[in-house]
Amino acid sequence: MALSAKHLEPTPLHSVGIGPTVDATSILSIHVFLLFCIPASLIFAPLGAPGTPAGILAVGCLAWWTVCSVGPELTRFHGLQPIRGAMYVFAAVVLLSYVGAAVDPPAAVELRAADRGLIALLAWCGVTLAAADGLVNVDRLTKLMRAIVLGGAFVAGLGIIQFATGFDIASYIRVPGLTPNAELAFIGSRSTFRRVAGTTNHPIEFGVVLALVLPLAMHFAFADASRRKARDVIAVALIATAIPMSVSRSAVLGLAVGWAVVVFAWPRRQQLTALALVPVFLVAMRLVVPGLLGTIRSLFVNLFTDPSVTGRTDDYAVLGDFVAHNPWFGRGLYTFLPDRYITLDNQYLLQLVETGVFGLAALVGLLVTGVCCARGARRRFADDWSRSLAQAVAASIAASMVTFVTFDALAFPMATGMTFLMLGISGALWRMARSSAGW
Repeated sequence: MALSAKHLEPTPLHSVGIGPTVDATSILSIHVFLLFCIPASLIFAPLGAPGTPAGILAVGCLAWWTVCSVGPELTRFHGLQPIRGAMYVFAAVVLLSYVGAAVDPPAAVELRAADRGLIALLAWCGVTLAAADGLVNVDRLTKLMRAIVLGGAFVAGLGIIQFATGFDIASYIRVPGLTPNAELAFIGSRSTFRRVAGTTNHPIEFGVVLALVLPLAMHFAFADASRRKARDVIAVALIATAIPMSVSRSAVLGLAVGWAVVVFAWPRRQQLTALALVPVFLVAMRLVVPGLLGTIRSLFVNLFTDPSVTGRTDDYAVLGDFVAHNPWFGRGLYTFLPDRYITLDNQYLLQLVETGVFGLAALVGLLVTGVCCARGARRRFADDWSRSLAQAVAASIAASMVTFVTFDALAFPMATGMTFLMLGISGALWRMARSSAGW
């Protein structure tokens, strides 16, 4: 008989943490707080753009994971783990692209950018590996995911206030020791509407981050009525309401994909309820914010005549020369600087230029591995709650994958932090489900 999810891997917390009550869930929950609650533009200046508080803690997570990996008794740090393997491959390719940049050195400003890319890579590895190998069981993982939803609801609520009042609360958040990486402006405009950013660096990132959080919030609000709390429904309402306020195609695409993937696995009755809520939500948004949905609709209807789109796609024609110069491992992560070359609002193309064919394949492989791990966990779990949890994680990663087509995601710390955290969680779920099935 399958084990109950909450009894999986009952390893004492002190054996994988830094004290009797501090484990991966505690550390990663602090990371989530830093990621969502401190404006992404505030950095520790000597480290550059990757030096956000969340990024620094993520590098610390890598050190924590490395120390834990030394202990042979902690089998989950050494056993089969697809996400760990995919992360190793991705990191190796990025390192090889950095070596290539050092051997054939670009301009000094690009070499410094490559150095920042290495710091970012350490942070990505830290949060992914700490989550994949450090999370103890489904109960502890659920606490972390609740922290993520709470953080998303906070960012959404802040964005709604910005949209409704024009008052930029986030610009008044200051942290001693941190300096702005750019001018702190979290409210822009598109058409006649404000575009809000919450605590992110850009409205696009704001919408995308919330689109990644929404499937998790939907899980808590709809998966099990006996566990549902008012805060779960409020979180869904806040996040869903705030996403259109980014006035972003990327956000809408992420929302659509995440919603579809998570609802796809629900029982028929829940699917019908979710479908029925869509027109209710659209009518409510139209009444509360007249014209906003029409503006978003026009972004897609006029897709091929919109100067912001045609200008970007016209730039793609010049990429061949850059790729041909270093086709296999590229020129180095973060070295294709927009102010020196062009802005590429497509992370897959940017990955091809910066880390070559192997780097693009490694990134796609990592994302696909994340989805497959979460889906594999869903198939192996015996209880409906854990199955729904795994499907929500798969939906979040799938939403991230589609938005990589429409903006340079790895340049935005909150969106990147969320993506790699969800990849780590998918690996943890895969390990827990495999254990519950007796593998």
